[in-house]
Amino acid sequence: MGMAERHAPRHGASAVFGVRHKSENSMLADLTRIYYAFPDGVLHHVCAECSALCCKGQGFGGSLHREMGQLLRMYPALESMVVSQQGGILAFATPAGRCYFLDHDNLCRIEKEHGKALKPGVCTLFPFNVFSRIGNTVTVSPHFLCPLRLELPARPGKTEGTHARLTTAIAESGLLTAQNIERRLTQVRLHPSQDACAVLARERSFLAACSAALQKKKFRTALHGQHTQGAVLDTFLTRATAVLGLAISRRPIARDSLDDVLLAIAPAFRLDLLGLPTDGILKALALGEVIVRRTLALASGPPTLQGTYDLLAKIGPMLRLLASDQEPLLLPKLQHMKLDSFEAPQLKLAAFAAHRAAERGTPTLEALEQVMEPTLSIADRALLLLDLGNRSDVVAAAKAP
Repeated sequence: MGMAERHAPRHGASAVFGVRHKSENSMLADLTRIYYAFPDGVLHHVCAECSALCCKGQGFGGSLHREMGQLLRMYPALESMVVSQQGGILAFATPAGRCYFLDHDNLCRIEKEHGKALKPGVCTLFPFNVFSRIGNTVTVSPHFLCPLRLELPARPGKTEGTHARLTTAIAESGLLTAQNIERRLTQVRLHPSQDACAVLARERSFLAACSAALQKKKFRTALHGQHTQGAVLDTFLTRATAVLGLAISRRPIARDSLDDVLLAIAPAFRLDLLGLPTDGILKALALGEVIVRRTLALASGPPTLQGTYDLLAKIGPMLRLLASDQEPLLLPKLQHMKLDSFEAPQLKLAAFAAHRAAERGTPTLEALEQVMEPTLSIADRALLLLDLGNRSDVVAAAKAP
């Protein structure tokens, strides 16, 4: 494959400048204040070979101070497709299934005809353009809308997910002006016991442990290595899986390809878990592995980065709820609750009992153990826990500073 193919990714989406949420023209003052939430040199994509529709019709965006002013002069028809402007960043709609500038060779016509400097910044960075903040540090995560490949052993400099390469691309994109960082990038919600500096140090340590464990250790082993008392994880899993109605196997599980997939995506997924205490984050990841392994037993092929991350994201509210095990159950006041999302009377009664337990300040896992009737099916338990997890997330976000 030629260099033109390797370095001419498809158009990314303004929707995926997906910010999880100092002068206008100033670049990020210190580009060392970036935290890449994935191992260096293990995530790769080759857009010219890809048939996925992930980024073809999602729109695109870029900086008026870098490329967009010139593109509007060159392609005035674009003006009528502007959908938003914020902090000097314009976003444009594109037709579903195919960007205006995506040629049939899956390469960007702007880049082919005018060079990479004029390619929209969001497209240049995609899929590494999910930004948020921990304190004053910008976090960069992959967007798993893209079916990224896992390249092992790590090959920094040879893969698109190379940290040094991305640092240069981010600087050149013009997207991270101080104003845009302030306006567009939301702060990741942290646990009250943690400050931003401590969280970043801990996350960098976890990332290093995951990177070192690739092709060598099981994911569970890496988690135990981060916990001061590994037996606590096992005790939690026994209780949490019982609440879910699952029987956890005591037989050792051989290391397999899912271990490497989890090691690669866990640092990014942890950004959605930072509202938990340190051991709660590890508990959520350990429980996530149990559920993902059970679910992937249905699949006919090996686990993928995209599919595994998507599964974890879908059950995220449940994981956060259960992993808050020692903290008081956090739910809306009962008078503000609507229980009509549950059709089965048993689920309504269980949800009502959970809210009463929350009003008493009962620890989360203890409360959930109390409300789960033995006759509830695994499916009903999952529905209840996801619903309560979503409600708990809303309350936690409202309480966040």
